[in-house]
Amino acid sequence: MSNALQTLRFEDTEVTALDCNTDEPVFVASPIAKKLAYESAKDMLRNLDSDEKGKHIVPTLGGEQEMSVITLPGLIHALNNRRPGAVKDEATRNMVIRFQRWVNHELVPTVMRSGRYEVQRPQHLLEAAHHERMMQVELLKASQGIVHPDFLEAKTRIVIARELGELPELDPKTRPLYTQDYLREKNLSAKQLRSKSGTFGKKLKAAYRERNGRDPQRADLTLPNGHIIQVYAYTEEDRPLFDRAWDELSQKAGA
Repeated sequence: MSNALQTLRFEDTEVTALDCNTDEPVFVASPIAKKLAYESAKDMLRNLDSDEKGKHIVPTLGGEQEMSVITLPGLIHALNNRRPGAVKDEATRNMVIRFQRWVNHELVPTVMRSGRYEVQRPQHLLEAAHHERMMQVELLKASQGIVHPDFLEAKTRIVIARELGELPELDPKTRPLYTQDYLREKNLSAKQLRSKSGTFGKKLKAAYRERNGRDPQRADLTLPNGHIIQVYAYTEEDRPLFDRAWDELSQKAGA
């Protein structure tokens, strides 16, 4: 499978395209479902054929994640399934129409002509993105001795892979693991996520301290809005501690 990826922008939404240097690009399903005004990607995916959808490892700010994707035929099928007239809110309905037009008049014709979707980004944007990634590398270098080396190595691999336009090759055990991502795996609602995250984080930290004799180290995490927050630098090797903290939390809730 190809590692090439590209971020396509439609208005305020980024759509990630993967394998975009091949004849069979795929697209992350969630932002497409959002622009087609579905409650969730599952609502869109259930109406697609099995060969029009699948799973793909995608690099994110939190490390590699498995996400639902759709093929180009799946994208066209999803557009045909969505009738703008069925969307009651006028602003949302107009958004759906604009998105459908963008896909039909720009994305699909480009793929049909060249076999792939390629966007020529202005040189100043390419240079700005390169500069940002180099700054991230320098920040990671400065974190040596402060942040857990496994976490640091995985984050560096992610940044370098983005610079090369590839997917990062990570040792599964050193892949960063964030509490919010772990809790999302439990299919919690937004309300449940907010109510459980604090207690879960405390139990996880206590379990880590019990095993290692010290608190977990911290690392900077850049949010999608550009803000930087500090989080504990857990990795996939710590997943048993996550499972233990979750079991304790579940037992307490069921008591």
